[in-house]
Parts: sequence; structure tokens; C-alpha cells
Amino acid sequence: MAPTIAITGSAGGIGAAIAKYYAAKGYNLVLADSAAALLKSTTETLQTAFPSIQILSQPTDVSKESELVALKDAALKKFATIDMVFLNAGISGNYKTEEHGWWGNPDGMRKLFDVNLFGVVNGISAFLPVLKAQAAASPSASPYRIIITGSKQGITNPPGNPAYNASKAAIRFLAEQLSYDLIGQNIKAHLLIPGWVFTGLAGGVPGVYVEKGTKPAGAWVPDQIAERLAEGLANEEFYILCPDNEVSIATDKIRMEWTAGDWITPRDPLSRWRKEYQDEWAEFLAARQK
Repeated sequence: MAPTIAITGSAGGIGAAIAKYYAAKGYNLVLADSAAALLKSTTETLQTAFPSIQILSQPTDVSKESELVALKDAALKKFATIDMVFLNAGISGNYKTEEHGWWGNPDGMRKLFDVNLFGVVNGISAFLPVLKAQAAASPSASPYRIIITGSKQGITNPPGNPAYNASKAAIRFLAEQLSYDLIGQNIKAHLLIPGWVFTGLAGGVPGVYVEKGTKPAGAWVPDQIAERLAEGLANEEFYILCPDNEVSIATDKIRMEWTAGDWITPRDPLSRWRKEYQDEWAEFLAARQK
């Protein structure tokens, strides 16, 4: 029996690239996205490219627990097992107001959290009992996996879009707690941490696999994220940190170390972007890069 991966946010961008990668490995697919028309197009493209696999494609609003439960039920009806769950759906949120900037639209913030954070909470709630039952029934099987898409912005917290950063920070803590709770259960949690990726979320035009339009030279494409994810899983990494064409993993780690220093030193928050700390930050970066 072929393994199965369930992917939310799989109509385009990273989710579609992950679907393509695992379809090429012979996995059956459970695809879910709120963008029904794009999901249909992506599903048709994948089925044509990989006719030997089976695909369940279901429009899903991850902010609604009932819709993720329905997705899980449909997946179990079609497939014998679910081997991996990739909770990837997310929005960047266009909630900034002219009068009050990022702070004048609580409903917009709430919508962002409903998708980014509670989409993950709802996904874990729906699928984790299935993985636990499978792990208990087959303790010698390869680990089942839950992969959650986070963001570097949930760690270093750059200025701009505070609710997005906060949602991704919350996701990181959730994933860390989940990993700890799963000790000894033959289920592994992983946090995918993309860098700059050219997707519809980051200014690209939504499309299948790789976003259409003019990709900035510094950005990765979603297929590169899929390859990095597979590498991270093979190495049993929890934090699957991704570089891009401008920033290496080594530089990201230096930035994260500096950010932690804001709490410990203490400095003013977001000090890396404050003028009064620029010389200190430059010296810190240079010293760590030697």
C-alpha cells in the first residue's frame, strides 16, 4: 500500500511543491485549500503528471474545525493510513489601515490568527488521534509525522505585519510542545522554517508548483523548499531552517542569536532595526562570521 500525505494550503506555492515532490515518490495525496478553483487546477495537473497515484482533493477552510474533521474522515475513507500531515495553510493578512496602521483592524488580525494559528490547532486536533491509533497498532513502523509551516518572522520578529509574526511565533511554541508531548509515541513533529520564497503569499502570482511572474534573484522557489524539507526529515531535524539566495542558514542563526540577546542583555526590542544599535549589530555580525 502506497503511503499517504495530507497537505493543507496545497493549491499553490509551498504546499503544491510538497505535493509534487511526494507524488513523484509514489505517495497518495490528500489536498486541501480554500482556493477551490486553483486547487482543482493543481489537482488535475498532478493527476496528469502522476497517473499511478490516488488523490483526494477537497476545498477546506482550515479556520473551521469541522472542515478539517471532514477532510480527515474523507481521507480515512479513501486511504488505509495517513503517514504524514503537513499543516501549511497560511495568509499574510492585508489588515493595515490608513489611519491607524497595523493596529486599527482587530477583525483582520483575528482572521489571520484563525487561519495561521487555529488552522494548525484544528489540523492537529483532527489528525493526531489518527496518527496515534496507527502508531499504537504498528509500533515497529516508520514514524508518522506532523509537519507545520512556521516562519523566520516568528523567531526574529522583523518590523511590519505584527500579527503575522505573532501567529508564526505561536505556531513555533505549539510545534515545540507537540514534539515534546509525542516522545515515545512513534510520531514526530517538525517545524518547517522557510526563508524568502516566491509564492502568492510573498508577491508572486499563484500558480502550480513554481509561481509565475518575475522572481526576485534573492528568493527561493517552492520546489527548493520541498527538497530542503525532505532533507530535514531524512536527518530527523525538528527545526528545518531554510536558506534563500540572499541569506545563509549561518547568517540566520546569527540573527536569531542577536534577537535572543534583546531579552537577555536587555536591549530595546527589535534592536537590529533601531538606529542606535546599528554599530553594535554590525560588530556582532562581523565577529560571528569570522
